[in-house]
Amino acid sequence: MKKLIYVCAILFLLSAVILAQGKISSKVYFDYSYNSDKTPTNSFDIHRVYLTYANSLSKSISFKVITDVGRFNTGKDDRLSLYLKNALVAWQTDYGKFVFGLQGMNMFNVEEHNWGYRFIEKSPMDLNHFASSADLGFGYYNKFAKKFNVSALVTNGGGYKKVEKNDYKKFSFQAFYGDAKISKGGYNVGTSLSLESFDYTAADTSTQTKTVLGGFAAYSTGTLRIGAEYDFANSGGLDVTETILSAFANYKLSKVTEIFGRFDIFDPNTNVDNDGYSYIIGGVNFVPAKGFSIAPNVKIKTPQTGNTNTTYFVNFEYKI
Repeated sequence: MKKLIYVCAILFLLSAVILAQGKISSKVYFDYSYNSDKTPTNSFDIHRVYLTYANSLSKSISFKVITDVGRFNTGKDDRLSLYLKNALVAWQTDYGKFVFGLQGMNMFNVEEHNWGYRFIEKSPMDLNHFASSADLGFGYYNKFAKKFNVSALVTNGGGYKKVEKNDYKKFSFQAFYGDAKISKGGYNVGTSLSLESFDYTAADTSTQTKTVLGGFAAYSTGTLRIGAEYDFANSGGLDVTETILSAFANYKLSKVTEIFGRFDIFDPNTNVDNDGYSYIIGGVNFVPAKGFSIAPNVKIKTPQTGNTNTTYFVNFEYKI
């Protein structure tokens, strides 16, 4: 028994030494929501808990592991569960950066930073399932003339929660000019594109292609941040075209207080006028300490057919 205790203690110490050489960070999204609609809401919830460990193997090679916590949301089982979000190796060379493994996608990562309030709401493309935020595969990133950024990924296409179920791969491209993060000032303008083949139906195995195309632009003075994006998705032979138009604005009133607003229009089929909606988000964000945000806000969703749904939130983000 003593030997087992000694072995466990040694393993614990070795793990602590190894982890201490890298960087550990975490992030939590917590909220309270209320509405009095036909399906009333009056609840506290945790939507995300990220834990990240990153380390360098050499001056040019690094790796990162991110775990995430979310709900199953199956109706029968809504417990919080832990799963893997990223597990990647990045190799920086004179010819660009090569990334291998489970990694973040390049379809809406810049737009998410432009919006800046992921703990309050997902970016439009993510919210409407135009693309996954992470996937398994290979990525290439490079920058030219300090401001022109390009990336290309080849991935499974099923995202980070599903295994590969077909022989096709997803090809994703992004190009933008400017800064990837503009919270302290800057600008960017760019586009993203993904192509993924699929079998039309079980009976008709002809190959079709799902195409997602997005364009975005944002500008920040450090006090004022504004931006917009337009996204388009077409599922080939299924003759379904989805579009998103979104714009946002943020104004910093003081060092700890800022107001924000966003307006989305989603149309799931430009040929059939149904199931689309407009979406308004507005609120105030208080940052009493670095890494801690409190954001009372309101979300108003108006479907093309049906009644408007208004929900009041207080969102919290705490991170280290």
